[in-house]
Amino acid sequence: MNKPSLQITAAEWDVMQAVWRRDGQLAGELIAEVQASRDWNHRTIRTLLARVVEKGAVGVRVEGSKHFYHALVTKEECVRSAAKSFSERFFAGDVKALLMHFVEHEPIAADELEDIRRTLRSKPKPSQRKRSK
Repeated sequence: MNKPSLQITAAEWDVMQAVWRRDGQLAGELIAEVQASRDWNHRTIRTLLARVVEKGAVGVRVEGSKHFYHALVTKEECVRSAAKSFSERFFAGDVKALLMHFVEHEPIAADELEDIRRTLRSKPKPSQRKRSK
């Protein structure tokens, strides 16, 4: 992903979740979905929709007076961008420090820990990654 990183706020994230679930839907349907989980009025949600459109995360197609919203970025891209931003802000980009923080301070179930170990074992060694670039 060579796009500039997206800075999606927590409120915008709620709107993005609805867009990903109901891609290509009318504004009213998206607003109703967000209102079902948040006590926000429709103007607030329309403002948030306008912000994610302005940021290039969501596109809008207008047919007469109807506005249809669709995602321009995947959830994976937004998560990756947020994780990178978090790592840079709180750990100066040091992935090891970030991972160690969570290992040391957050509960991890045995099966989750085994999944993590399996993923780490399958990850290419740094020297292997350099050659494949």
